This record gives sequence, C-alpha cells and structure tokens, in this order.
Amino acid sequence: MFIANDNTFLELLKTSSFYTDIVFSVTMTFSIGFYLNFLNEKLDKDYSWYATFKARLIRQLFLGVLIPLFVAMASEIFYLYAIGITFAKSSILNLELPLAFIFLVLLNLISFAGYLFIHKQKETIILKEQIIVSPPKSIEYITVLKGFTEERIELSKCAIIMTSDKMLWLQTYSGEKYRLQGNLEEWEEKLKYSNFYRINRQYLVAFKAIQSVENTETRKLKVNFIIPAAKVYISKPNVASFRQWWKQ
Repeated sequence: MFIANDNTFLELLKTSSFYTDIVFSVTMTFSIGFYLNFLNEKLDKDYSWYATFKARLIRQLFLGVLIPLFVAMASEIFYLYAIGITFAKSSILNLELPLAFIFLVLLNLISFAGYLFIHKQKETIILKEQIIVSPPKSIEYITVLKGFTEERIELSKCAIIMTSDKMLWLQTYSGEKYRLQGNLEEWEEKLKYSNFYRINRQYLVAFKAIQSVENTETRKLKVNFIIPAAKVYISKPNVASFRQWWKQ
C-alpha cells in the first residue's frame, strides 16, 4: 500500500483510509489464507498429485487461484466504492490484479512443493516368486519285446529306432534288433529330451549313432552311422533343421 501510493509514509499516517486499507488487506489476506489451507487439505484427500495429477491441477488452478482472485478483486471494488474511490480512479487492473495473481500462483506452488516433500513417493518393488520348471528328465531305458519276453535296454545302448514292414524296431550299438511297441511319433515325443532326432519318416536316431553326413547331388543329406545300417537320406526341406540339431 505504501509503494503503490504517491504520498509519503508520514502523509499516509495522517490519512484515515490508510488504516482501513490495512484492516481490509489483513482481513482479505488471512481469509484467503485460511481458505487455501482448507482447500489444500480437502484436495489432498480427494485428489492426489501423484495419482490424479491432471484433475488435481485443474482444480488447483480454478479453486486455488481464480476463485480467490475473483473474490479478492470483487471485495476490493466494493471497499473502494465504500470509501469513495471509483473503479476508474483505482489501480486494480494495473497493480492489485497482477500482484494478487502472482502471489496466489506462488502460494499454490509452495503448497505443491510442500505436498511433494511431505508425501514422498515410495517406489514399491514386488518380488515375484520365480518358479523354474526343469525340463522332463530323459528316460533311462526302453522296454523291448524279445519273443514273448519283455526286456529292458539301457538308453545309452540304443542307437536307432526304425519302422520296417509296418513294425517298429530298436537297434543297439552292438547291432542287435528288438521289437518295439508303439509308433515312431510316440517315441519321438518320449525321446525329445534324450538327444534323439527324427531324420525322416522311418528313422529316429541318437546323436552318437551318426558318424558323418554327406551332401548329394540332389541336395539331400546322406547319413552315415557308426553301425551297419541301410542308406538313410534327409530330404532337402529338413536339411536346415537337421544341421542346426547336428551342430548343437
């Protein structure tokens, strides 16, 4: 009030309106201060700055800046009218309005900073239990038919499973052949974790049973076993898949 007035401080002390100005300004300042305190407490409960930032910001600007600014300016207009000063002769638009707006924005920013300081966001880390599922263990032996007897052959001795004459056979590394129950698809599924590979429609072979592979003119692969066996070829569409398994 002193800076915005053209009179000296001693002259202001002799003016009766100077004291009413003080009473009015103190009343408005504390009234709006209590209002902002009440408003922020209510908004803090209903609209968190972290969870609903956009909604909180809109309400903070409207309720915390524009509404008290309108009330303060309207009150001052009525006050000036009461002491005989018209709106045209006042400095509301040039001084009080921009200053009040700046102060209200600063007060709301201080309130926002205080909220962030008091309600420090904590990052919650949820440790989920990780269940590691081990792949099924490979089978240890294969049950074969020897005449009317069932016999167990250790998997480490099994080299080739093949179909011949619509029957399934197991050939060991020692060259022995045994009748086997089931079909090639079933044994392919059973031995998928035992390093066996289905090289064509008739043969399911162990990795150790393959000695080498040869390229042919037809771009097929010829498979050479470490045991005597018929000539076996891998068709061109399956070559890439076999090579990947073979190298790994």
